[in-house]
Amino acid sequence: MMRTYAVATAIFFVIASGVAALGQAPQKPAAPGEDVAGTVSILDHIWLDAARNHDGETASWLFADDFVEIHPGGFLVNKQQQVDMIGNAKLGDLQIQSTDIQVRYASPDVAVLTDTTTIRGTQGDVPYDGQYRVMRVFVKQHGRWRAAGAGLARLSAQ
Repeated sequence: MMRTYAVATAIFFVIASGVAALGQAPQKPAAPGEDVAGTVSILDHIWLDAARNHDGETASWLFADDFVEIHPGGFLVNKQQQVDMIGNAKLGDLQIQSTDIQVRYASPDVAVLTDTTTIRGTQGDVPYDGQYRVMRVFVKQHGRWRAAGAGLARLSAQ
């Protein structure tokens, strides 16, 4: 029951972050020929590479100022906390492998992706070993796509 509540809460916060991001900028049509799904798919890979390589600088560039992520166990981190975690190699290396990446929703200003991610390793005192369903939200702010939020829900232990 608690697990279901935690997953529902995580999904609520990720969707709410996307809705909040929509209110930040006026709606504009996509640029002629803009491939929203392709663009955010590339940014999703950049995000994963930054996490694998402890590249906090790239994460800082990618994340919106009001970025929020829900981690396993239900705790929230903001942009600075996430950038610090990504950039801190002393917290430990995580092996991250994402599959089944799909753009579930795309508009001129918002895109939602899901994937199945297998994580092996520990970061600080938190073990992440397992398989997760991940949802990532991207928003277009000031003409540039940025990551607004994400949430992870554990599927199974590995």
